[in-house]
Amino acid sequence: KKQSPKKSASLKELKTMAAAPTKLVNPGSEVVTRAQSLLVNAGAARGLQSILKSNLGPRGTLKMLVGGAGQIKLTKDGAVLLKEMQIQHPTAMLIARTATAQDEITGDGTTSVVLLVGELLKVAERYVSEGLHPRVIADGYDAARDHAIEVLESSKIQLSDDDMSRDLLMAVARTALSTKLQSSIAEVMTESVVDAVKTVQPCSLGPQQNIDLHMVEIMTMEHKLAADSTFVRGLVLDHASRHPDMPKSLQNCKILTCNVSLEFEKSEVAAGFYYSSADQREKLVESERKFTDDKVKQLIEFKRKVCGPDDSFVVINQKGIDPLSLDMLAKEGIFAARRAKRRNMERIALCCGGAAVNSFDDLDESCLGYAGKVYEMNLGEENYTFIDQVKHPKSCTILIKGPNKHTIDQIKDAVRDGLRAVAAVLEDKAIIPGAGAFEIAAATSLEHTLKRHATGKKKFGIQAYADALLIIPKTLAENSGLDVQETIVQLQDAHLASPDGKTLIGLDLHSGTPTDPKLLGVYDGYRTKKQFLHLSTVLATQLLLVDEVIKAGKKMGKPSPDDALDMD
Repeated sequence: KKQSPKKSASLKELKTMAAAPTKLVNPGSEVVTRAQSLLVNAGAARGLQSILKSNLGPRGTLKMLVGGAGQIKLTKDGAVLLKEMQIQHPTAMLIARTATAQDEITGDGTTSVVLLVGELLKVAERYVSEGLHPRVIADGYDAARDHAIEVLESSKIQLSDDDMSRDLLMAVARTALSTKLQSSIAEVMTESVVDAVKTVQPCSLGPQQNIDLHMVEIMTMEHKLAADSTFVRGLVLDHASRHPDMPKSLQNCKILTCNVSLEFEKSEVAAGFYYSSADQREKLVESERKFTDDKVKQLIEFKRKVCGPDDSFVVINQKGIDPLSLDMLAKEGIFAARRAKRRNMERIALCCGGAAVNSFDDLDESCLGYAGKVYEMNLGEENYTFIDQVKHPKSCTILIKGPNKHTIDQIKDAVRDGLRAVAAVLEDKAIIPGAGAFEIAAATSLEHTLKRHATGKKKFGIQAYADALLIIPKTLAENSGLDVQETIVQLQDAHLASPDGKTLIGLDLHSGTPTDPKLLGVYDGYRTKKQFLHLSTVLATQLLLVDEVIKAGKKMGKPSPDDALDMD
C-alpha cells in the first residue's frame, strides 16, 4: 500500500523522537545526553576557571570590566567579576551563584571555589573517559571531602580572647585585602578595617552572637589619593546644614536625633478650607505657621536649658525643616541637618549615645548624645558632616578617598570583604595558615592516609580529589612566575620532611621557597576554608552526576494558535 505523504512524515518524526525520551514528551526540546553532558559541564567550568585563574593571590593580575555605557571597573575580586559579567551558559551561571554564596557567607574564597570546581570536573572527565562510572568518582569525592575537613579541624589554630591580638587581626585583614588591592593601599586599609570591626564588636561575643557590620558606614569621597583613606571613630554624613548662617564647626556638642517634621505638611486626605474674607485666610496661614513655630520654640527652650556657655547644640532630623524654621535655629546658634538617611539614625545613637525622639513634648537630657567635635566639609557640590571625638562609639565610619570612581569602587569592594574576614575570625575564634599550606597538607594526607585504607574503585575518586586540591598552590606559583611542577614537589617534600609530618608548609610568593606561613603572617579564615570545601565538592558532584541537559521549560505567556493545533 502506498502511504500518504502526511502519514509517512509523522512516522519518520516518531522514529526521530524515539531516539531521546525527552523528545517524545516535548518535540521542541533541546537535549544533550550522556557523555556529552559531562563534556558540556566540564567545558563551562574550565572556561570560568581560565577567566578567574590569573586573579588568584596577591601576585594575580587585574581584569578591566567595561559596561554598555562605557563604565570602567578594575578589579581582581572574583565575586565582583562574577556579579558584573553577563554569563549565559547555564552551568557557568550555577558555578557563579555558588561562588557568590561563598562571598556572602565568608567574604573571601570566591575565586578558589571556581578553581576547585573546574579542576574536580576536569580530573573526573579523564577518569570517565577511561570507563569509570561518575557515581564511583562522586563517592570518592564525598569521602575525600570528609577527610579534608578532618585535616582542617586538626590544622586550625584555636584562639582564646587573649590570643586575638591586634597584630593577629591585622595579619588576617592584610591577607584578605592584599589579594584585591595594591600592597601600599592594602596596608593603609588594614588598620582601618581592624579598628572598625573592633569598634562595633560587642563587649562579650557569645557563640551564637554575630558582629553587626551594618554599623560600619563606608563613605566615599572623590578627593585626594587612595592612600589618604582614613578610619573615623565617629560618623561621616553625606549631607550638611542648609542655612548659610549656621556654624560650620562646633566643639563640645550635644546631639539630638529626631524624626519630627518642622515644615508645612499636606493633609493625608483631600481637604479644603473655604474663606470669605482676607482676614480668614490670614488666620489660616498664621495657625499653620504657629503649629510649626511652637515645635521650633520647644527645641530652642530645651537647648537653653541643657547647654552651658561652652556647649553647642546639634539637631539631626530625619524629616524636613523649612527655611523659616532653619532661620530661627540659626539665630540661636544651633546646627541643624535635615532629611538624614534612615540608616544613619540608629548609627548616630550607637555612636554618640542618646536616643532618637519622635516628639518634642517630653524632652530630657537622657535623649542627647555627645561628640567632641562636629564640622562640615564641602567638596564641590557635595557636603559632608563629620561627627568626631565621641566617647564610647558602637558605630564608626571608614572614609575611602580616591582620584576617580573606579579606584574608589575597587577599594570599597575590598574593604567589605576585609570586614567580613576579620569578623569571621572573631566569631569562629580560629584561623588556618594560608599560602596554599592547607591544600598541600590535605592532598598529602589523602594520598598517604585515606587512599591506603580505602577499598575498591573509590580510590580513584580520592586520588582525583587530591590532585584537584593542588590547583590552589599551583595557581599561586604560576601567577608569581615560578616553575609550577618544581614548586609543588618542593612543597610536598618540605611538608613530609617536617618533624611530625603534619606541619603546614606554604609558599613564599616572592622567593618561591617553602616556608611556614605563620612567619609570613599569612592566615586564612577557618570558615572560608570549610565553606570552600563544602560548596565546591557538592556542586562538582552534582554536575558530575548530570546525564542529560534538557532545555524544555514551559513557554511564558499565552499559547499560540499553532500550539493549540499541535495539541489537538
